[in-house]
Amino acid sequence: MKPTISFVLQLSPSTAYENLEAVARNVLDGLDVLLNSGLVKCSVFMDGPTLKMLRKVAKPLAFGKIRNGIREGILEFLGGGFYDPMLPLFPEETQSQQLDQHRDILKKYFDIEPQGYFNSSFVWEMGMTAVLEKSGFDYALVSEAAIQATVGRSTPVSGWFTVEDRGTLMRVVPVADSLTEAIEKDDLRWRVIAESYCHGGKSAVVVLDLPAQASEIVAFFERLVDFVETNDVQTWPVGYLVNQLPPEGSLSYLMSAGRKLGLPSSAMTCRETLVRRPEINLFQKSLLNLYRRGRDKLAGKDFTEFCDALLPAMSPMFFRDLANEEGMRSLKVREWGFRYLVSASSTLDSLMKFNGLRIEVCDYLLQGRKQIWVENPDMSLLLDYHAGGVLRSLYHKDSAVNLLNAWRDDAEPTFGFLDCLLPNADMTAQQIEQALSMREYLLRDPYEYRIKRLDSGAEIELLEEQGFAVGAKRGVFHVDKKFTLNPSTSEIVASYQLGNSTYMDSRCFFGSIFEFGLMGETGGRIVVDGFDMKWDGKNPLVYPEANKLEIHDYGTKCTVTMSFVKPAAVFIGAIFGASSSAAPELFQGVRVYPFWRTALSVADEMNFKITVSVSKG
Repeated sequence: MKPTISFVLQLSPSTAYENLEAVARNVLDGLDVLLNSGLVKCSVFMDGPTLKMLRKVAKPLAFGKIRNGIREGILEFLGGGFYDPMLPLFPEETQSQQLDQHRDILKKYFDIEPQGYFNSSFVWEMGMTAVLEKSGFDYALVSEAAIQATVGRSTPVSGWFTVEDRGTLMRVVPVADSLTEAIEKDDLRWRVIAESYCHGGKSAVVVLDLPAQASEIVAFFERLVDFVETNDVQTWPVGYLVNQLPPEGSLSYLMSAGRKLGLPSSAMTCRETLVRRPEINLFQKSLLNLYRRGRDKLAGKDFTEFCDALLPAMSPMFFRDLANEEGMRSLKVREWGFRYLVSASSTLDSLMKFNGLRIEVCDYLLQGRKQIWVENPDMSLLLDYHAGGVLRSLYHKDSAVNLLNAWRDDAEPTFGFLDCLLPNADMTAQQIEQALSMREYLLRDPYEYRIKRLDSGAEIELLEEQGFAVGAKRGVFHVDKKFTLNPSTSEIVASYQLGNSTYMDSRCFFGSIFEFGLMGETGGRIVVDGFDMKWDGKNPLVYPEANKLEIHDYGTKCTVTMSFVKPAAVFIGAIFGASSSAAPELFQGVRVYPFWRTALSVADEMNFKITVSVSKG
């Protein structure tokens, strides 16, 4: 039997490449190899930025040759989102924008209207049916496992099925998972596996990822041509076969969490990444909040310009629980993602001609309780008064960075101004590190809040009794925690007043934890009172007395300065997180804990002040 295979060739999202130009040049050379052979007919998917780069670097007549290949049925370009997003994670309006922008660029470059929809994550939810039909798609590629789960079988599935949702219809084509794996791994049993898919005149759909390294792309195309020629394989684009074959049946329901997301096999939806990882959830909620503001305030070309800045943040790599620069376990990837968000925020500011200080009490995280969101033209922050008056995010717009961007293995969010009482005992730097990492001795009770407008800005006052436990001692502090904010600077002044509300003396170390996603691959330096700290980036240390601490991050070119009215001892330690279950832990950020010896008799009070400012350079 001569197997018939529909190869689908796809590149990683453009946001994954540091040198997209080199990738594009090699893809063009590889397509030339394929077209010259006349042996391989296949489908191709590339996201919008990759297509634009292809246009930029293409030699004369190169695109004409590709258009001829399309007209002759050798090549089929699949449509999708401009940045290949997982559509269910975003509002329907943005889904349509992604699809329409990608369709427009295929029309512009190749004069085609794509019939097939592809997303590299293989995410599928029923709501996509209507969105895709409205955008002009006739069929969509889905994972074989999703269809197997729906029809209740474990044997190979090929051909195509229909799925209907509230009057809208889509043809869905399964990708042959086991055959794809066999061909990728050069498994000599691939032909036997292919027979189970290709009987009865059917075709198997095989999705192959182009190499991540630009220098390997041309060789990939050469191997594909050689494979088809050597093994006498019949090839057709997916669309051709969908139009030639009858349906295999109808599906009443279809759901797929997708692939390469870092989710367990039992996961049913890509939304589970939002539940499992607070970093991904915060990123998505920040995107949704930003989009809502843009939609409410802008129209016409201004709104289009804003969306052009925001849409890159929907790339799938920012929603994957993966390491090795493939997902959000990588500090580098988190920096990329927030850079897009903060840049889009700056674009929105410019289009709105925003200045001054904006304070909004809203359910920013969509968790059924409110937070306080504050913004000026230089920075924005999210204050969670329910969780001890902590900062969940701190964006510096000029540097395009979210400072609170570390990663914790225990699926706990990273914070700033997370208040902590350590026991009144001699503790080594290692012991302090363990206590802070395990989040022991925290003041995390909810606060009541008051917002006061000032001539110079605003003051957010948090008031509450905070219970604490240090060893066998149980006590209560009355805490008055005030954040003072200026409409024109990237500076936060946090003032504390601690009162002993117990009937016993309290002796401890009071301080506040900051978990910064800084000093990654490119490193940085820490300066205390004008002197460089000799920190190895691994072992924790305590500086006994400091008036000012500076963290200079070389990658983001951002400097964080912390100043103390009353000299503080300062703990510095690294935050490590596993890149994967089988890999060593990687540097994920730096933990800073300024603290003071606190001795409060009954009804005594003490005052502390921390000023955090951010600058570029």
